[in-house]
Amino acid sequence: MRRIAIGILTLIASAALAAGAQPSEASVKELLQLSGSTKAAEMTKSQLAAMQNGGLQQAVKGHSLTPEVRKIVEASGEKVGAILDEALKWETIEPIFVGVYQSTMTQEEVDGIVAFYKTPPGQAMVQKLPALMQASGQRMQQQLAPVMEKLKQLQQETFLQLQAEFAKQN
Repeated sequence: MRRIAIGILTLIASAALAAGAQPSEASVKELLQLSGSTKAAEMTKSQLAAMQNGGLQQAVKGHSLTPEVRKIVEASGEKVGAILDEALKWETIEPIFVGVYQSTMTQEEVDGIVAFYKTPPGQAMVQKLPALMQASGQRMQQQLAPVMEKLKQLQQETFLQLQAEFAKQN
C-alpha cells in the first residue's frame, strides 16, 4: 500500500513539474515559425523604414528636390535599410524571442498554442492578424485624435501660464 501511495505521489509530482517545465528551444522555435513571428519582424523593419522615410520627406518639404538632395535622401534610405536589416535580422532577434518565451511560458502552454496554430482557425489567425492589428491601430488613431488635440491645447495653455509666471518672477 505504501509503495502504491509513493508511486502515485511520484506521478503527481512528475506531472506537476512537467506542466510547469520551461519549454524547449525547438518547441518555441516551432511556435515562432507557426505564428508568423518572422513576418512580424519584417513588418517592423518596414514600418521603421517608413517612419524614417517620413522624417526625411518632412525635412525636405518645401525645398526643391535637386539631384544633390535626391542623392542624399536615397543614400540615407539605403543606410537606414542596411542598419535595420542588420539589427532586425531574424538570426539576431530569434534568440531574444526564444529566451523571452522560455522564461514566460511553460512547455504545456507552448504545446497548446502550437497545436492551435496547426488548426485551420489558428492559421486563419496568423494570416488575418496583421490586418486586424492595422485596422485596430487606425481606429485607435481616430479615437485618440480628439484626445491628442485636447492634450496639445492643454500643453499650450500650460506653457502660456508658465511663461506668465516666469515673467512675474523676473
